[in-house]
This record gives sequence, structure tokens and C-alpha cells, in this order.
Amino acid sequence: MMTLSILALLVAVLLTVNSGWNFIRRTGKKARRQALYALLAFIISVVAAAGHPGGGPGLPGGWQSQPRDKATVQAPAGTPLSRESQTNPSQPREEAGKLRVHFLDVGQGDAILVQLPGGKNILIDAGTNEAGPAVVQYLKQYAVVKLDYVIGTHPHEDHIGGLDQVIKIFPVGKVYLPRVTNNTASYRDLLLAIKNKGLKVTEARAGVSLPLGDGVQALFINPVKENYDDLNDWSAVLRLTYGQTSFLFTGDAGSAAEEGMLASRQPLRADVLKVAHHGSRTATGTAFLKAVAPAYAVISAGKGNDYGHPHAQTLQRLQQAGVKVYRTDRDGTITVVSDGREVTLP
Repeated sequence: MMTLSILALLVAVLLTVNSGWNFIRRTGKKARRQALYALLAFIISVVAAAGHPGGGPGLPGGWQSQPRDKATVQAPAGTPLSRESQTNPSQPREEAGKLRVHFLDVGQGDAILVQLPGGKNILIDAGTNEAGPAVVQYLKQYAVVKLDYVIGTHPHEDHIGGLDQVIKIFPVGKVYLPRVTNNTASYRDLLLAIKNKGLKVTEARAGVSLPLGDGVQALFINPVKENYDDLNDWSAVLRLTYGQTSFLFTGDAGSAAEEGMLASRQPLRADVLKVAHHGSRTATGTAFLKAVAPAYAVISAGKGNDYGHPHAQTLQRLQQAGVKVYRTDRDGTITVVSDGREVTLP
């Protein structure tokens, strides 16, 4: 069909050229020149139309040029892209497959950012009220655009003081707190920030897990009991595993909480231990340390703090256990990286 159309078009062109030439021969010189130009323009336009019938340049007849849908663009073969790494800008593509834990230097307090391989983010505590702005800056520095999980280990100001400021600024998925209260302005500010954001609190207690995916598992192993004399022992203790590696985040859990966790026979083994209560002598007992058997320990404490943290007794127990110790008061922010097989510290 297309061949016949082209032949008919060529015949029409030839007849037009013949008629035009006869007309040009009978006219004056100037008129002949103008007629010749018009005839050439007509021929060129006809030929161009014959090359692209019914559509834009180079397209089959009747088709319209459409912009490429981003969803149809294919990555080069072998490119290791997970779904989250394509959609969440907080996870750089080159970090796919890596889990990163940042023990933030917030002075005398705790703040830990966990960045999962698929791009999700977990924030455990946010230091004091004064540390809130610094925590916000840390999160921006690590390209966090959303906090999927926020955990306040227990309602002491040096742990939850900055959380209200963080929650006000960043989108938050879920908030976990232990079922214990504290009549302080810092705690009331936290609850108000949660309410104003339209969030609800999920209870952090032994046996509750975080739905993380991406080969990462996270389980609360404390509070075990429903009554403690010390607020520190209410600390939400989280054990996180990625492949063959594991982390234990202990808040300020003291000896009573450690005894409960040991008695519950929950898994405690971890490659990296966040030493409880800033290295206080009232935590990280010998039996608990033996059960955890960490290769590395991180102590979050302020330089020259009034409490003398970390205490010499705790440092001695860690040394005797052959644990390599890192401290925010000496080393600043400490980042631990896991590829699922081993953990490394830059």
C-alpha cells in the first residue's frame, strides 16, 4: 500500500513539473525565475512529506512522539539496585548492602542513628535538650529525609531531651517508648511533639520486634518486667542483627535489668555493644558481658562530665574481656559499618 502511494505521488510530481515547465517557457525572464523557485520549493516539500507520511520525523505513519516514562527506563545489566535505594535519597546507591550505625557525639547523653541497607532509618534517643539542634544537623549530614522508627529508651533528659525537636522537623513513621512516665518538662515536650505530629506511641518491651525487612531483624529484649525501682532499668534494649553480625543497644539499663534479661534466656550475643549508662559502674556486669561477648564496645559520654563516666571498674571489666573500646568523649562520633558478614570501624 505504501509503495503504490509513493508511485502515485511521483507521477503527480512529474506531471506538475511538466506543466510548470511549459508555463515557465511562455513567461518573461523575471517571471520564469520566480516560477522556477516556486516549483523547486513545491518539489522539495512533496519529497519531504513522502519520507515521513502522517507523523513526526522518522516515525511510522499516525504515531505520535511520547516522552519516556521514567518507570520504563532500565538500569544496565548487573546494577545492584534495591527498590528502596531507587526511591529513598537518604541511602546512597554505593552504600547498598551496607548497614551503618552512627554513635553520635552529643556530649553527656545518648543518640544513635542506624541506617539500614534498604534506606530506612532508626533513631535511638537524641541527647539532651541542648543537643537537639546538633542531632538535627547530624541527621541532615547523613542525608536523612525520614525517620522510619524513633526510639526513646527511657524518660531521662539526656536521652529524650532532643527528640521533640527532631520529631518536629523530620517525617516519622513509628515511635517506641517503654511504658513508664516521668514528670519533667522534657518528657512532656516529647509527648506533645508526638501528639502534634499525629503519631501514636507503640510500647517498647521484651518480645516486640520492628518490621524492618532487607535482611535486618530487630527485637526488644527489655523491659522484661513491668515494675522497676530505677527508671534506668526501664530502658528499651534493642538487639539488631544483619546477616551474621549483631548490635546491642542498651540505653541506661542497670544491673536489675541485666539480671532480668539473663533470666529470660533471650539471645544477647552481639559483635558491638553500646555500653549502658555511659560506662557507669552500675551496669555492664561480668555475667552480662560474658553473655554478650562483644568484639567492640562504644561508650557515649561527655568529655570531663561531672559523673566521672566512664567509671574505671567498667573499663577494667571490658579490658579483661578483651573488648576493644571506643568512646565519644575521646573519639567523637563513631561509625560502625556491617556488610552482613563482618563489622568494621573506619
